[in-house]
Formats: sequence, C-alpha cells, structure tokens
Amino acid sequence: MNAARASTTLPGNGDGIRCPSGVVRIAEVQAFIQSAAQQERTKVIGSASLEVCADNETKYIDIITSGAPDDVANNGQQGQKTGIDGSIQIHGRTARLNTNIYIPLTESDLSQCARQEDAQPDGACKPHAQVASFTGTWVFSLGKWTMFRTGADTAGGSVVVAARILNGPVE
Repeated sequence: MNAARASTTLPGNGDGIRCPSGVVRIAEVQAFIQSAAQQERTKVIGSASLEVCADNETKYIDIITSGAPDDVANNGQQGQKTGIDGSIQIHGRTARLNTNIYIPLTESDLSQCARQEDAQPDGACKPHAQVASFTGTWVFSLGKWTMFRTGADTAGGSVVVAARILNGPVE
C-alpha cells in the first residue's frame, strides 16, 4: 500500500530537515565588499547555505570573532566580529531576507586609531567595526542570484548581500 506523505524529508543519514508540508528549498546567502578602486575584486565577508521549509523562518550565522570575545579578557580591547547572521523566510515564489553584516576593520580604521592613541592621555583606542543591516523581500527565480547593495565600508567599497533560492533534495 503506497500512501502519499504530507511531509518532505531529505534523503541520507537523517541530518536533513523534515518539513510538515511543502517543499524543502536551499537558500544561499553571501555578503561581500566590492572594492571602490576595482569593481572586479571582491572580499567575501560571510556566506551561509541552509535548508528552508516553506513558510518557516530559518536562521543562519557565519561569524568569526578575532581577539577576546569581551573587553575584560583583553585589556579593554573587545574582539572584532566579521561575517553575517540573520534569517530567511519563503512564501511561494517570494523570499524575505533579514541580515546583519559585520564589516571587517580596514587599514584606514586601524591607522586612524593609531593617530588617536597619540592624542589621548590614556592611550586607549577602540576601533569599532561597522555593522550594516538589511531587510528585503523579492520574487525569486530558482538558481538566480539577487544582489542588494547595503552601503559602503570605510574605504568606500560597496557592501553587497547576494541571495539565491535553489530546489532542495526530494525524497
């Protein structure tokens, strides 16, 4: 007796997700900086690939912290985050992306801090990483990248978030 199943399951060793209804999609999200001087060169900030059930909001994270995670353990110098985190939700052919982009410090940030150390009596300088947030909804075509410019880094490069939706594995 073959009964139709109401859920979609990924094949394999059971590490995939089980959707109560609808299809499993794969979402890929990348954040990168396009150099202001040379638009062909890009620096990837973070990327994530995740399985998404229809209508469920799914979170993702790709963050690296350099240095101590808090300012107590590192003589007042807090660790610097680089990467992306956020969530994506799919409704039919529409996707909604919420993301935070933790932009890495540039050489100009560090040199500005060095100049400030000379001027401050206590010598303390804490360069702060830039964070860009983006929320957007778009109608997607399977496999096609959609790009959103979210701002600029301190060196003038464009901060871009790219996302695409793919068909997920089928049972």
